[in-house]
Formats: sequence, structure tokens, C-alpha cells
Amino acid sequence: MPVQEALDKITGLPLTKTTRTELVQYFHFGKAHYRTPQGLILDVGAVTLALNCPWQLVLPNGDSIKHNEVFMRKRESGLPSPKFDWKIPGANLRDQRLQELINAGGAMTPQRFELSENNGFTLYFEYGARLIVTPDATKEQELDWQIFSNTDDNYSFVAGSKREK
Repeated sequence: MPVQEALDKITGLPLTKTTRTELVQYFHFGKAHYRTPQGLILDVGAVTLALNCPWQLVLPNGDSIKHNEVFMRKRESGLPSPKFDWKIPGANLRDQRLQELINAGGAMTPQRFELSENNGFTLYFEYGARLIVTPDATKEQELDWQIFSNTDDNYSFVAGSKREK
């Protein structure tokens, strides 16, 4: 099954980085380097999971980081900045909490997964964290989530309500 094959690509690889472009959240697993045409060497994951649907990362202590926290301003000491633009990387609560999680340096390696309806799934990490991905069946879109390789094998799998029926 293609969904299982895609999720197998990230199983056993440590979560090394998270990035975001507007609403799409990227979870990078493993390590790989990419050289831009300008000669810059970027540290990217060997495999990336891109999420463009509802998700939440439930931490072992019961706290969770949710997709909709992108619209909440980050926590700051003192008075918050009067100008808030959620699109700016690092300006929102979701970016802040994911960055803190990565900076904490704990092992975040998916050990297994379970599939759910509408091409959803749950990734189970060591030490009890879970990433729960729940595409909205009422919202048709080309991409709910995608797994792609940043290495030379050019692997890519896209799950979307308009694609997967």
C-alpha cells in the first residue's frame, strides 16, 4: 500500500528540524545536505513530511502542539509587539513551541504508525510522543500531506482528498 510505503520512509529516522511555509508544516527526519545553485549548503532532512491539514503533536507529558497555534502570537516576556503577522517564521506560538522541542535535543524518532480514515495516521515516537494527522474530508485539496526524499532517490508521495479516493 502506497501510504504505508511512504510512512515506512520516516520510521526509524530522528526528527532533526521543523520548518514552515505559511500553513504547511515541514517535519524533517534524518540528515542530508543540499547545495543551492548559489553554492549555499543547507542542512535538510533526508526525508521530509509536509502537513497541510489538521495535526497535533502530543508530548509525553500530555501537552500538545497543534496546527492552529500558527494563528496565535508567540509567548514573549514584557509587552507583546503590537504588530503580529503569523506568516513570519518564528512569530507564532506553533513555530516557537516546535523550535523549543527541537532545541531541547530529546530523541524524537518514530517507531511505528497506525493508519486512520481519510488518509490520516498517527506516528508513535519513542518515549511516548505521538503525531496525529487528521485530514479534513470536507475540505478538498490536492495536498493534505506529502512525504518526499531530499536525497538522490527523488521519492515522493502525496495524499490529498482530490488525489486519493
